[in-house]
Amino acid sequence: MQRFRMSCLFVVALTASLVAQAQDTTATTADAATKPPAYTYLALALSILALIGLVLLWWQNRLGWEKLNAERRSVSGSADGIRELSGRVLSLERDNKALLTKLKALESQIAQLREAQSLRVTAESVIPAMPAPAAEAKPVSRQAEAKATTPRPVSSQTQRPAPVPVAGPPAKLYARTVDVPGGFSVSSLVETPNRPMVFVITPTAPGQATFRVTDDFEAQRLALSDPYSYLSDACNYNSRPEANSRIHMISDGKLQLQGEKWHITEKAEISFYA
Repeated sequence: MQRFRMSCLFVVALTASLVAQAQDTTATTADAATKPPAYTYLALALSILALIGLVLLWWQNRLGWEKLNAERRSVSGSADGIRELSGRVLSLERDNKALLTKLKALESQIAQLREAQSLRVTAESVIPAMPAPAAEAKPVSRQAEAKATTPRPVSSQTQRPAPVPVAGPPAKLYARTVDVPGGFSVSSLVETPNRPMVFVITPTAPGQATFRVTDDFEAQRLALSDPYSYLSDACNYNSRPEANSRIHMISDGKLQLQGEKWHITEKAEISFYA
């Protein structure tokens, strides 16, 4: 723009100088009244050329401004595209994080199901065999009846069959963790544990039982390694659990048999000490 202004001033000054020189020359010559001098035509020609130069300079300047505006529009469009791509990248990152969270939750559920299945298989493998029914008493023959009329004393074993033993409820049952919502499944309970068991269940009446945390050191250490998984569903805390502490029972919990589940009707009260 500055170059265009300087060119215009130069052309105007040159034209004015030529016109003034032509007028001076015309005044000094004797035959100026009869015909115009050659300087006048030269000044007109230069003025026309100056105008043509001005038009060309104006046209070149206009083309330069159009090119500059086009470059600015291109840069603005690129910036908008970059912002749009950045927004898409952020959205994809958020979706990726949400998918990872769901995947971790599914993996945790699968691990819990596998542990419950392994506990069920172990419980089924250690269930004691049912006692065989007692043999029925054989009928007494006629010969034995004849001997019974003799005055000899007859043993009581020949008169009455042996009593059939009745299997009562087990004295204690053991559970590793709360494996069903709100209680212990019957299939997960064992009478003779072959690994550390956290809970000891004592039947008190038909369909009624109490439970408590075992005093076994290994089982308590297992429970304190993850109190949320082993203790929280069955116990209320009176103090904060620590990794190297021991569990002290305050009151036993209560259970009620509901189908194939021992339902927790009252949680056990426990505390922790070093």
